[in-house]
Amino acid sequence: MTLKTLPAVLAAYTLCGIAAHATSVFSFDNDSLGTATTFTDTVNGLSATFSSNADPGGFVVYPSIFQTLTGNVLGDPGPAGQDGLTLSVNFSQALSAVTLDFATSDFFTPSPLTLNAYYNGTLVGTVTQTGQFLSGASFPEGEIALEAAAFNSFTVSSTAMDFAVDNITVAPTPEPASFCLLMLGLTVTGGAALWRRRRQDLRG
Repeated sequence: MTLKTLPAVLAAYTLCGIAAHATSVFSFDNDSLGTATTFTDTVNGLSATFSSNADPGGFVVYPSIFQTLTGNVLGDPGPAGQDGLTLSVNFSQALSAVTLDFATSDFFTPSPLTLNAYYNGTLVGTVTQTGQFLSGASFPEGEIALEAAAFNSFTVSSTAMDFAVDNITVAPTPEPASFCLLMLGLTVTGGAALWRRRRQDLRG
């Protein structure tokens, strides 16, 4: 590697770091209160479409009444007035991880909440989590997370009558970072080869 190739290597390394760690958070804080499914939000160029099996109006954006879910949240029942719904979220590109905060409408025993991840309609991962009653909280709250090789949609459901979600944090698939690292390797290799050729020319 020569001094001339060093800036290119550093730039590629920086881009790889960005690609490997970029995340998007869907918090609903920029959505108008009363926004109901189906609707689409876009964060950092990633679009997420929120829908339910009772649309139009299955879930709705409303001010949080919880502790760990802050600002606006997305929950049911929405204008459709139906309970026991499944929330579906479809993304514009493949992802590798998702984490979200949730609360369930339980007054006594917390109900489990299940997250299923899909890639083009095929189930690729599932996880179930139960919230807890925090000090001073009226409803059980929790966090649920899932990692998979690649998924572009997921569903959230619960045995509770209703539930709410917030701070949906997603990470892209690792392929962009792998591609960057490949380009970085090619840059270094190319620079080294050029350096060797120049040395040979000078010796000749």
